[in-house]
Amino acid sequence: MDPRNIDMRLLYTLEAIHRSGSITAAAEDLALSQPAISHALRKLRSSFKDQLFVRTATGVTPTPLAEQLAASARRIQSLVQSELDRSLHFDPASLKRVIRLFMTDTGEMVMLPRLLRRLESEAPGVEVETITRPPQAMIDALDNGVADVALGPFPELARTSLRRQRLYRRGFMCLAASDQPRINKHGLTVETYLAEPHLVVRSSGRTEEVFERYLAENAYTRRVVLTVPHTLCVPAVARETKLIATVPQSVGTFFSSYPGIRVFPIPFHEPTPPTTTVSQYWSERFDRDRTNMWIRSTVADLFFEPSRVEGD
Repeated sequence: MDPRNIDMRLLYTLEAIHRSGSITAAAEDLALSQPAISHALRKLRSSFKDQLFVRTATGVTPTPLAEQLAASARRIQSLVQSELDRSLHFDPASLKRVIRLFMTDTGEMVMLPRLLRRLESEAPGVEVETITRPPQAMIDALDNGVADVALGPFPELARTSLRRQRLYRRGFMCLAASDQPRINKHGLTVETYLAEPHLVVRSSGRTEEVFERYLAENAYTRRVVLTVPHTLCVPAVARETKLIATVPQSVGTFFSSYPGIRVFPIPFHEPTPPTTTVSQYWSERFDRDRTNMWIRSTVADLFFEPSRVEGD
């Protein structure tokens, strides 16, 4: 008999008859009518070409095949229940897998240390891998389960079918060499900012586009001398070349203690200074997946901040 043609509900009915030794008792146990149990037994007999149960003065007695089938049904029930219990009672401490996160280099600097400390405590068997891809490839990877969650600004992802939770908003700061003569003489005014040469980071998170758009909308023009794809080199380059770098606030705070570097608020106050939003994104397909839910819950617990901005 082809196992694919077996109705598992019929096997569970057989197991109930075997366990109780009575069709009537099996009906009560399964909350079914006696005719329904009798009908199920007829289908089983037809499928297996065996009587399965023989009537006696005290109820029914199983045939050897019924004994085997009842044992198989119990093993199947036990396996299904075990799998259900494991999915419903998620234990991160027993998790052994690689968690893959889309992150910018800024996110790696600012978020990874806190996240890894939490995972080391709650899920010591977990390995974390951060990756970068173009926006459409990120969506495909999240939908296919190649990656678990994307953490960062990623404005392109906000306009897709991916699920999203806003984590926090931040403004921008400026980095410059502590011995930058014109800033030391005049302070970082709008005039000084626009007159000095600049270092610009163009990263996968594209947070710089927010600031570039703000400058363009307010008719500000600055002189860009160097463009780099990574944030890590910013303080060293700014210190040695006297370039000004405008970076997200969290990056400015991170580099504020770097030798030879000073951090300044951006000199633009009117209209409202630009901000960037950091969110976590995931596929609707994994919205109720226990591991994915735990990752998102952990991230939110560490980084979520209530919004003070309408509509965010």
